[in-house]
Amino acid sequence: MIWLYMLIPVVIIGGIAVYFERKSGMTPPDETIQDEKLGEILNQNGINSNGIHDGTNGTGTY
Repeated sequence: MIWLYMLIPVVIIGGIAVYFERKSGMTPPDETIQDEKLGEILNQNGINSNGIHDGTNGTGTY
């Protein structure tokens, strides 16, 4: 009988969570956009770690 006191709040909170999830229309993230952003971040991170900021691999003049 005591398990009912533990189970009922879990069911109620779970029901509220499912209700608001469906109401808000949340969708899973688009992985292609995430992959593009990750590539940009890795590219910028490589540039910053090499200390090259002019895009000429260190051979250009200002």
